[in-house]
Amino acid sequence: MSRDRVTDTQRRVLVIEDEGLLRTMLRDVLTAAGFSVLAVADAAAAARQFDEFDPDAILSDIDLGSGVSGLDLIVSLTKHAPYLGVVILSNYEVTADYRQRWLSRARYLRKSDVTDTAAVVSALEAVLTGAVDGAGVAAADAADLLAGLTSTQVQVLRMVAEGLSNAEIAERRGSTVGAVEHVLNRTFTALGLANDPTRNLRVMAARIYLEGAGRPGTSTVTSR
Repeated sequence: MSRDRVTDTQRRVLVIEDEGLLRTMLRDVLTAAGFSVLAVADAAAAARQFDEFDPDAILSDIDLGSGVSGLDLIVSLTKHAPYLGVVILSNYEVTADYRQRWLSRARYLRKSDVTDTAAVVSALEAVLTGAVDGAGVAAADAADLLAGLTSTQVQVLRMVAEGLSNAEIAERRGSTVGAVEHVLNRTFTALGLANDPTRNLRVMAARIYLEGAGRPGTSTVTSR
């Protein structure tokens, strides 16, 4: 494939999910979020329609029934199109071999998380803006980074991961937007995120939070 990777106004996401209701829900959620979506039921349909649809990212279930698995499909498609953002969806834990191979360039979502629209959209935004260039971190490393933050920094970062704007965070905390921006700037520095205009620091910081703490509301982060 040789498509010019100039960013389109509407980014394309290929969804591969064998459960009909979940496939339809993901298609509708992502379409409402502004993505162009092609949702198919199996690896064969994904491979057959891949070139014509030419996606920017794929969201694939691991277990696609009989035939090629979602992980094997991801291996094949990313060899063909290494620029792809990848979100892996399953009820099961990814094997150590695949974690070592894909964690730095893929997001992993449990099916129980897909009812949280923000979590799905955040995962796709993360892989579209940063995962392909190796910006991901292992969960243990992310947890260590979060442990070095103050309680205020963790609280603000959690709200960023929930998708809140600086104004919404300020309103919830009873502070000013300027104060929130100050906390975030110090948080980015503490997380070791360089000020790079080609990267979205909010997305990268949210990814670290999600890697280290899970979906907001599911765990407690111990800060210094």
